[in-house]
Amino acid sequence: MAMKRHLTLTLREWQHHPITALGYCPPRREFLLGFEDGAIRWCDLENGKLSTCATEHHGMVTHFLYWPQPRLVLSSSIDGTLVVWTSGATILDRIQLGRPIFSISINVQRHMLVCGFKGQLIVFPLDERKVSGHVIDRAKGSSNHSHTDIVSQISCQDHHIYTTGYDKKLMVFDSYLNHDKQVLRVVHCNPRAHTAGITHLLIVRDSESTRILTGSFDKTVGVWSQDAQLIYRITHFTGIITGLCYVPSVGTVWIASTNALPTLYDPRAGEIVSDFVDTFQDAAEGLALQRLLCPPEASHVVGINRQHQVFIWKYNCMGCVTILAGTHPIECLSYTAKIPLLLFSGHSNGMVQKWERNHLSTFLYSNESVHTSDMRPERCDPWIRKRAQQPSVRPGILRANTPSRRTSTPRRRANTPGKRPNTACTLVTQQSVRQTQRKGAMFTRSLFVEDLDILVMSAEDGDIYIWEFDDSITGSDSNHTDNQDKNKCLLPRGSISETPPPEHEKDTAINKREAGLICKKLLCGHSQTVSGLALVGLESGYGTVYLLSGGWDCRLCLWDLGSCTLKDTFSNSEEDRWSEAKEVACEGSILDLAYSPERRLFAYSSSDGQVYIRHFGQVSSEMTLVGVLQGHEADVTAILWHSRRDAWISGSEDGTIRIWDGNSSQCHRILNTKGAVTCLCIDQVNGSIIAGVHDTIRVYDAESLLQVQTNLGHKDCVQSVIHIPELKQYASASWDCTIRLWNAYNCPPPKP
Repeated sequence: MAMKRHLTLTLREWQHHPITALGYCPPRREFLLGFEDGAIRWCDLENGKLSTCATEHHGMVTHFLYWPQPRLVLSSSIDGTLVVWTSGATILDRIQLGRPIFSISINVQRHMLVCGFKGQLIVFPLDERKVSGHVIDRAKGSSNHSHTDIVSQISCQDHHIYTTGYDKKLMVFDSYLNHDKQVLRVVHCNPRAHTAGITHLLIVRDSESTRILTGSFDKTVGVWSQDAQLIYRITHFTGIITGLCYVPSVGTVWIASTNALPTLYDPRAGEIVSDFVDTFQDAAEGLALQRLLCPPEASHVVGINRQHQVFIWKYNCMGCVTILAGTHPIECLSYTAKIPLLLFSGHSNGMVQKWERNHLSTFLYSNESVHTSDMRPERCDPWIRKRAQQPSVRPGILRANTPSRRTSTPRRRANTPGKRPNTACTLVTQQSVRQTQRKGAMFTRSLFVEDLDILVMSAEDGDIYIWEFDDSITGSDSNHTDNQDKNKCLLPRGSISETPPPEHEKDTAINKREAGLICKKLLCGHSQTVSGLALVGLESGYGTVYLLSGGWDCRLCLWDLGSCTLKDTFSNSEEDRWSEAKEVACEGSILDLAYSPERRLFAYSSSDGQVYIRHFGQVSSEMTLVGVLQGHEADVTAILWHSRRDAWISGSEDGTIRIWDGNSSQCHRILNTKGAVTCLCIDQVNGSIIAGVHDTIRVYDAESLLQVQTNLGHKDCVQSVIHIPELKQYASASWDCTIRLWNAYNCPPPKP
């Protein structure tokens, strides 16, 4: 959901005079350009083609206004004329008012036209049937001289009339009948709303509030309440405010100023959100728009600059809603649905970021960062105990590095170390551990365990990091609330709850999450990159939460997350004595893991191009092989269980997604993704398959398996995609150092 550049038009071949006015005609879906010499051009909003030219004014065109009921367009000029156009771009009426007209507006409730002059405001009753000879009744006009300079802008809201002028005034008027004349009455006057002339006026109204924005020559924007009381000023602009417009499709105000890119402002949150929206992040500096127009009936924004260029932006429902920028490539992403909703990102430099959404804005996120080098976690290392039981192995913290059984290795960034060493084993000393911690290990996978309220992240150094919220900051007792109380804080699927939870739940859940993250434990059971994690939750009936982990060392480890202990390690029953081959679960590196709670099976994909399916058990002897999914021609980078389809979903570097029948393990559908699949996700609402394909997000319908949505915007490989049903959004993390949020696919209802 974003505004994307649609067209750029250069008008030097049309007109050499500056553009002085912008307007819109809904019946023709055309925008109007008014020029300094009085010329008017009608252009198609979709393709920018010129349809009509007219020169009915003899001076600068100052304003356009659309009158909805009779479907008429009005244009004003400093030549003192008001020209009324039909939707067919023909002249219906010409009214001579005798003095330069600088602004016009229609008050629908009072049924009158308001015209701004220099030092004067005049209202005329509307006369659609032209009983008086014109579309306005000039004889019943009434004037007000409260302004002392040019009335630059007029806007009507309900029965009130808001005006601004070069005299620095912001005024609010009402009207009443007096001898069949509409007489203006001053409701409020701020004689020094700005320190210089006011150039623009904008009223933004939503279901909760009404805000008035004013732009000025003093390089500030004032934000006012409905009764014209100042709320605050936006003062960071470096040039004169040249344009204001509200874009309802995305809920932001665009503010244009000289020698700068437009600023995006969220009126609901009262914050600048330019850094969270990608509309202008790739635009050249110095766009310097002079005027802005967003027709409420259209999903476009039209802007012009001094170089006789017209820019048109168009709403893209598949565009990025929010962009969260980091400083290093992002490798993994997860979230918690508890209040407040939080995102967690793992970065290539060993940094973890916690992102919290502003409840007033769909764009704003605050973030906190913590680095692994700042932590001193407890090491839960099973290697000493396990190796001590094997007489043929040297005791100590020994990491076995299994050479690759294939010539290819999992895809890596070109500048990221992590290739498998050629040595058979490496002794990890306390000094080397400290050095690794200082440098920070690159994270590879991330899971948030709602049952235990912990964040689990695997890393390139072979360790699994257990993160918790820092209870010492909030003073809360981590053991005070049991799992049942924690689950009460879960948001309902598909919506954000605006109702706060009970006070005791807020203290244990919300306040706790306002604290930072702290890494308390390391699970050290792998010798190389841990590239696959899968949770076996409490719903499986085992009485605790288990974690399955797999990696480049071809090992499978089962962890009890309740006690943070190694439950067991997969071992081949064919091997009588312990050896490195006894703990090898497949011929290639394990790249991903998935668990099926319905069938109590788990699957892991491999760099040998296959997917292995095993029974889940609490001990290795119960992890018997069920089947092997064969068909991919390259590394299988992602594997998922699709409950609705009762199928396994796999993605590979061979550019395909395969759907495997859960009963027969036969591949019954192949989706060609036109690129290497880097990650997969399932839409929890409609079951759609979400795939990261290089720098693109592709969404496939759950039933037809047709591609129904494509999200473009990332500049590098997408490493992780998750679905956040509470926001109705997808979130993706990429090597381009950004997290992007997209509108989730809205599956149409079935036909009756």
